[in-house]
Amino acid sequence: MLPSTDLVELAGAEIPEIIADRVDTGGLSTGDPARTGARGSSWTQTTIRIGAVDLTDPVRGGTPLLLPRPETWDRAEVATGMMPVAVNAPGLAIGLTPRLPGDAWHGSIGVAASWPTINAGSSSDRPPSIARLDSWGDFSGTAGGPMSDRSGLFAAASGTRSVRFERADPLELHANLASVFAHARFTATPDDGVGLVGWFQRAEYPFPNRIAFGQRSAAERTNGLHVQGSWDHARSGSPWTSSTFAGVTVGDRRNDLIPSAEIVMERVTDGPVPELLERGASTARTWTAGTRGIRTSARQQLVVGVEGSGAGADVRSAFSGRIGEMLNGVPARVWDYTAATTPSTWSETGLSLYASERIALGSRTTVDAGVRFETVRANNGTQTNAFNDVFPRAGFRIALTDTLSTAAFVSIGRYGHRVPLADLAWGDPSAPHGTVSIWNAPAGFGAAPAVTPGALVARVGPGSGGSPSFSAIDPALKRPYLEELIAGAEGKPNRFSTVRLTALARRDRHLIGAVDVGVPESTYTVLYVPDHGVDEHGSQDDQLLPVYNRDPATFGADRYLLTNPRDEDSTFVGGELTFETQTEHLYLLMGATAGRSEIIAANRGFNAVENDSGVIGDVYMDPNSRTYAQGRPFTERGYTLKWSGAYRWNTGASFGLVARYEDGQHFARIVIVPGLNQGTEQVRAFRNGKTRFTFINTLDARYLQPFRLGRLHLQASVDVYNLLATALEIEEYPVTGPLSRTTTAVQPPFAMHVGIKIPF
Repeated sequence: MLPSTDLVELAGAEIPEIIADRVDTGGLSTGDPARTGARGSSWTQTTIRIGAVDLTDPVRGGTPLLLPRPETWDRAEVATGMMPVAVNAPGLAIGLTPRLPGDAWHGSIGVAASWPTINAGSSSDRPPSIARLDSWGDFSGTAGGPMSDRSGLFAAASGTRSVRFERADPLELHANLASVFAHARFTATPDDGVGLVGWFQRAEYPFPNRIAFGQRSAAERTNGLHVQGSWDHARSGSPWTSSTFAGVTVGDRRNDLIPSAEIVMERVTDGPVPELLERGASTARTWTAGTRGIRTSARQQLVVGVEGSGAGADVRSAFSGRIGEMLNGVPARVWDYTAATTPSTWSETGLSLYASERIALGSRTTVDAGVRFETVRANNGTQTNAFNDVFPRAGFRIALTDTLSTAAFVSIGRYGHRVPLADLAWGDPSAPHGTVSIWNAPAGFGAAPAVTPGALVARVGPGSGGSPSFSAIDPALKRPYLEELIAGAEGKPNRFSTVRLTALARRDRHLIGAVDVGVPESTYTVLYVPDHGVDEHGSQDDQLLPVYNRDPATFGADRYLLTNPRDEDSTFVGGELTFETQTEHLYLLMGATAGRSEIIAANRGFNAVENDSGVIGDVYMDPNSRTYAQGRPFTERGYTLKWSGAYRWNTGASFGLVARYEDGQHFARIVIVPGLNQGTEQVRAFRNGKTRFTFINTLDARYLQPFRLGRLHLQASVDVYNLLATALEIEEYPVTGPLSRTTTAVQPPFAMHVGIKIPF
């Protein structure tokens, strides 16, 4: 395993079916959590837990409020399907178990560094790398052991600083991350154990939308605090064990943007205009409490549990003022946003009851069945929506042959989606709202024409501006859910190894979208614009592209309803092959996946906040966004191959490799259409996935060598990222024209860390 300040991001490099929104090269993304998904799932549905306590950001979902470092945890359990009844996650679920104190004091102090002369890349590279490491430094210390006959403590502290460059920009971008973690265990009686976890973290990293805001040095800062406790009871001679737990996490986010009344952004590269409002100041809270009992006998295991949960957030918009929207360098529209002086306050509470039973039928067959009931209430200060759902699951496993220990298995299940608190902005009078106008730019305008609004085109949310008839949440809104069918077979070529072949099918239903009910598609006129594609030697990709022209009589008549659009479902079918072996000296995990997802993309574009079904975008507000909206999502790559392994010699030296191949990111060619009543529009020329970027291929390596220096036992390490210095394309320019399909960025280049650790 290679070091990382983000265990979630590390899982994306090693687990075949996980896709992350970046390729990290040795600390490029210090402090900034990655968006990850698996098997085409929305990144908003990724769940991160410590034991049974949720650590996930409740505002947008999908990322942890504190970043878990690998050395703090005894193990990380990664699940992408066939979830146990105690876990309700329709996407990727990561469960963390804190390291135990141990029976004797032990620990380590380590430092590692990287500096410009041992890293590759330059601002003059053409095409540029999407990001490259300049320098990096890391300190970590751990210690654990008994405090008395009945108690013990494990503690960890770490700090990381990094400097990176993005693309061809020579500006240094600084980031840092500092954490303090403690896990105390108490044995109250021979049958009872109590655990307490405390964790504080502070991070600073470049503000994600700094380019659009014209503040290239702007930073975002987060503080996170997590506290949880557990009581485990196991009476000698009793078949029952139980665990009672409770925990709370608080995350606070701020940025140092200088307030501005007006900005100009490029929609093609900066993303959707409403996304610029998302990274404002916020304080998020989440809590979990419950109890779980397990009864185990020779042929049966029963699990029952009850959990309460809740989340809340106080959120301010990142911007209030005027935004000039450019489309491929052409002035298109002017957005004027108004945000309330008071923050939006959103909350959610839930109660879950669950039970499952595993029964052995004879010596070869095992049957599982479980059911989970959840009731959730979400409130945005104006309206409360309640969801009451039942999520069943079942499966069986049958041993086929004793030779090679082959077995077959089938599992079906239903899992409820998390409803991100950010969705509650719709209908909230404190959330931002505004108007969209034509950008009146003079003929022959220069590089930066004045942002002058012309005719009003639309009113926009998500805030209601105090008018429930303008923006609201459907009182009959249904909670989305995933249905899953998995079948497969596995065998053991030897006692150290397992081979597994899996086929699966998944379908998300009742997904959520914001619909412009005031200006339906029927009020638009359909035009057919000649699109000659990019084929210079023929007409095989020529077409008449449908474009929707808005009736001026509907300008300003917009009304929005957050609801379950009729066609808002997504699907995934695929197959996976994995091989895992572990001996005293060797660990090896290899996996290959092939899959295909079909979603309705939230926005026009290929990035994680655009080509995803769990994000609220403009796909049901503007029919030009619905053209070729069905396609393949950001979190599905078609084919992946990942290989990770490590070998440890008797001397204590070890060598590890992590190799990754991911098929290219799906995208669609974009056509810029001027002269429409509503202004210049961008329209997909075909569905996402008809074209892809070049595949990603990385090879990372670590060598660790123990040695002695006097009485000290030390470990020296060298970590190399992108060992083969591959510079494969990671991004293309998608707009039809002379730059169409031009490579705009390649993978991060070669980078190296060297480190020393002192175990004790």
